[in-house]
Amino acid sequence: MQGAEDLIRRFVATAASENGAAGSTDHARHIAVDRICRGLARSLGAQGFDALLNRALRQTEIEHPLLEGIRVGRGDEPVLLGLDNLVAQHGDEKVNAALESILRTILALLGRLIGEDMVPRLLEPMARVETKNQGTK
Repeated sequence: MQGAEDLIRRFVATAASENGAAGSTDHARHIAVDRICRGLARSLGAQGFDALLNRALRQTEIEHPLLEGIRVGRGDEPVLLGLDNLVAQHGDEKVNAALESILRTILALLGRLIGEDMVPRLLEPMARVETKNQGTK
């Protein structure tokens, strides 16, 4: 999906600047992934988002088998659990590539469902969705 990379970069940059984590892009990327997932779960409903996330995980695991170590959180937990363990086992670079890949897959699947031009419109209000590590700003 054209524009997915730009959306992902903007969410990561926003997370980095809000948390004073400009030097910690890895942490900001984890926050951005969680923020996008939480926002989509609110917009699509729990069942709709779970279906989208599980399909994206299955498709992305082919290219990034390390994603088999991801668990889906509930409630106040981060949406994707097990990231710290994956980083310890595989390193930031591989985990970040897998996270970006899953986000691209989620956005592509969503684009097929609602239209590619609607995805940015859906995501823009999510720029300041609450994460586990911070309150809403």
